Amino acid sequence: MGRETLRRLSRLRKVVDRFVGTKVVVVGDLMVDRYYWGMVRRISPEAPVPVVEVTRETKSLGGAANVAHNIRTLGGEPMLCGVAGRDLAGEWLVAELDRIGVDGSGVILADGLPTTVKSRVVAHSQQVVRFDREKRGDLDPQTARDLGRALGERWKEARGAVVSDYAKGVVGERLMDRIRRINRGTRRIPVAVDPKSEFFKKYRRVSVITPNYGEAVVASGLGTNWGGGTEGIGSRLLSLTGAGAVLITRGEDGMSLFEKGRKPFHIPTVAREVYDVTGAGDTVLGTLVLALAAGASMRDAALLANVAAGVVVGEVGTVPVTRDQLLVHLS
Repeated sequence: MGRETLRRLSRLRKVVDRFVGTKVVVVGDLMVDRYYWGMVRRISPEAPVPVVEVTRETKSLGGAANVAHNIRTLGGEPMLCGVAGRDLAGEWLVAELDRIGVDGSGVILADGLPTTVKSRVVAHSQQVVRFDREKRGDLDPQTARDLGRALGERWKEARGAVVSDYAKGVVGERLMDRIRRINRGTRRIPVAVDPKSEFFKKYRRVSVITPNYGEAVVASGLGTNWGGGTEGIGSRLLSLTGAGAVLITRGEDGMSLFEKGRKPFHIPTVAREVYDVTGAGDTVLGTLVLALAAGASMRDAALLANVAAGVVVGEVGTVPVTRDQLLVHLS
């Protein structure tokens, strides 16, 4: 191992040490991931589909709640803001946040709005089907005001912020405008956004945006036949959004970081085996902003996010990465 590599690993481990106790505000779409685990021994006589014999069921936090969970297991102190339904799934979500030590006092339970639940049937470690229960649409004015108030109160304590947009209705122009106003009016903190809308101008002037390659292509407007490579897409998104940086996740090809005034920084994947990419984007987002909040440079934060992503894709299901796992992969 070269001297430069050893210096880099030492530097990254020091950043991870500073994760402990770092406060990060998280806002976005909240979800519950439900899993039905089983095995297949036959095909249904009713239709050409496998019959899954379910042996167990599990639930885990999804969406912005999973981002908060990742920050917590990495040693940070997330403060979660979002909206869930006043239903059994929403009650479970709030109770689970409390159980794992995430501050969920900024979560609003709304009447007439179901909690988003993504249910997956997994047989022999392979996902067979997914079915979703959700209601998309803008928040009603009072709920939006309550969410904005909760966000503003927690912003004063935070050293970093995450916006997790799953296009369910929480992260709209009004919320992004509110975030920009809050960040101008108080001490400025790094703001990272995981986008789902193809209109990236909504996320303008944040610290970093983390689209996957497909989202980046669409948002750039360059078209699927674009032949200029990732660098043209990254430059285009920087220009469109005025963001400080764009981190494009590229699956087995790793990540590419684009910053104003700097050459593109391409990071190869460290994943040895890929079993399930569910929640990998949440892990990237949580690790990235926690590193920035702990004082890391954008490049070092991206390197840590890449290592964390390599850990979680080797697991099946929505599984957060832990601080100890990250340190082992940096040793």
